[in-house]
Amino acid sequence: MYMFLNFNDLKLGAKLLVYFNKNELRTLPPLLTRQEADLIPFTKSKLDFLLNHFSISKDSPQGKAMKETLVRCNYKEIEGEYKFCGTSLESMLDLAKKTIASNADIKVMTTKVIAQNTTSYALHNYTFVETPKELVGIKMLGCHRMPYPYVVYYCHGHKSGARVFEVSLVTDDGRQRVVGPAVCHMNTSMWNADHVAFKVLKIEPRSAPVCHFFPLDNIVWLAN
Repeated sequence: MYMFLNFNDLKLGAKLLVYFNKNELRTLPPLLTRQEADLIPFTKSKLDFLLNHFSISKDSPQGKAMKETLVRCNYKEIEGEYKFCGTSLESMLDLAKKTIASNADIKVMTTKVIAQNTTSYALHNYTFVETPKELVGIKMLGCHRMPYPYVVYYCHGHKSGARVFEVSLVTDDGRQRVVGPAVCHMNTSMWNADHVAFKVLKIEPRSAPVCHFFPLDNIVWLAN
């Protein structure tokens, strides 16, 4: 909820309350190779088999999260959108290239936290200390890690109407800097009217752009 911002907030000197979650490496699920992932079915029709395979109860929070991930990964694309789910780094890279890169070079961006001493992952006031730099003439895919017994990324982008920025933020005490991507979806007319972003930003559904930062475990793919 503390990752969204209005387009007009994307400027030098603007202050926002933001929460960048910590990557707990000890609790992250395993990252499979393509060969390993291809041996495991990845479809809602095989949910019972998958729950048994991973020894997870259907009614447990993990079981419900697995179902939600499989459902989301099988959603039909809305008009002007491209999306896929990557079950390994190799498959995600191949699909990213196929979707946005063709023969172009592809670049990765992630959010990074730089701290003077101990990194604090609490809710902080952050200020834009540099004018956000727009990355012009690029195609973008945002990949979000989904709850699953192994690493799965849900990747999506829009054929038009999204603007990508490189941002630099600093906490009030100046001890912690965050650098990384922010994306603004300029056309939200096709979004679900109940999308949490509209509530967080207190804007009329589908009426205005929605911008957001990316959690530390997200990946943004860019191509000219």
